[in-house]
Amino acid sequence: MPPKAEMFFKSESRYRMLVENSSDIIFSLDFEGYFDYVSPAWKNILGHEPSEVIGHNFREFVNPDDIPRCEDIFMAVIRTNSMQEMTYRIHHGDGSWRRHTSRVNRHRDENGVQTIFGTAHDVTERLRFEELMTQSEKMTMISGMAAGMAHEINNPLGAILQHAQNIERRVSANIPANVQAAAEVGVSLDLVHAYMEKRGIFDFIAHIRSAGIKASDIITNMLQFSRRSDAGAEPVDLSTFVDKVLELAGTDYDMKKKYNFHRIELQRHYVADLPPVLLSVTGMEQVLLNILNNAAQALAGSDLPHQPRISVRTRVAAGMAVIEIEDNGPGMDKKTAQRIFEPFFTTKEIGVGTGLGLSVAYEIVTKGHHGLIDVSSQPGMGCCFTVKLPLQGVA
Repeated sequence: MPPKAEMFFKSESRYRMLVENSSDIIFSLDFEGYFDYVSPAWKNILGHEPSEVIGHNFREFVNPDDIPRCEDIFMAVIRTNSMQEMTYRIHHGDGSWRRHTSRVNRHRDENGVQTIFGTAHDVTERLRFEELMTQSEKMTMISGMAAGMAHEINNPLGAILQHAQNIERRVSANIPANVQAAAEVGVSLDLVHAYMEKRGIFDFIAHIRSAGIKASDIITNMLQFSRRSDAGAEPVDLSTFVDKVLELAGTDYDMKKKYNFHRIELQRHYVADLPPVLLSVTGMEQVLLNILNNAAQALAGSDLPHQPRISVRTRVAAGMAVIEIEDNGPGMDKKTAQRIFEPFFTTKEIGVGTGLGLSVAYEIVTKGHHGLIDVSSQPGMGCCFTVKLPLQGVA
């Protein structure tokens, strides 16, 4: 074999070895978007056999919302003969969407055939981590603001509640000082009391007190949101703990009053022999009850054609204990899911929710337990909250 030919075949063999062993996907498609080559990494990363991809159009795999961007990039590559980069969602064999970043360029082979040649790198976990870090930084900043607001509001609120109580006491005929003061100005406390009753003034005072107590509860949540609380952590069997929380949700008077848990099918899927997890029982109860409360409200507020269901799962993944709470309710869009852990963000009617429940849950999981909490949802496809806790417990 001539030296040049030998060098060519060695070079081709080396090139093939690099392509077939690359951890990134390497692909080639024609100008109409049909794949004529994908590297073996496609199966490892996306779960499809290369034979299921070659001859198919990229539009069959890319999220419909991202197709126009991909088309624009491909047209720019063809028109300018320059390398372009894009990030998009692509379908995994298990039904999920992965986020990939691709660099693509125009290529002409030795026969003059032109294709679009590119590489694809899976950036799903990196982008997810960056989103969590951004959310964590935002929550840290907001928690400081929440603490300041709570303390500032507490003083005038205390005065409002105290003076509302004092008004009721100052017209009571059972207090001698009131009787004496009324006699000095020549009025009857019984008549004053009757007038206030007739004009509904006592009802107004009761509404002031009720609203003040509700505001006080909000402030308590704000202070809890702003504090890092890992006190009282103890090792627990996660599946037993989750079972007790489900029982608590079913017997909680306030939740029973609003939603009938007996009409919701509860499915339990627990992995056996989970190692003990160190957690704050009270704090984590609050987290799970809040998620269950939201799920029950979503199921109660929608006209479902199927049996309302909440599925609760426990397992271990990547060195962490995992709790998943999934409902088959109306779900939520991406914009709502991205804001769901923000303080005071709520999709509920005015007066129904404060928008602090899930933000407090976020702080309890991330700061109090050094864990992760996330949500995945699509409109009409239900909602799944995932809580991940370190198996080594709270640091």
